[in-house]
Amino acid sequence: MPDQVAFDRDTATAYVIDAIEATGAASRHDFDIGAIVTVSHAVAECWGFSSIEQEIFWRIASHFMKD
Repeated sequence: MPDQVAFDRDTATAYVIDAIEATGAASRHDFDIGAIVTVSHAVAECWGFSSIEQEIFWRIASHFMKD
């Protein structure tokens, strides 16, 4: 039986940071990560954000870019 990953706020935060920094075009410091996690959690209704369509995730993230 494969190990099950327990999703929580910490794993969700790591997921968001990884997604933001994956292309190298931006860093976690360019976004309000906590706000992205909070809204994504409300949309997904869980801490496992892989269920959110990428377009929706990036729309959420774009609202929380820092100036």
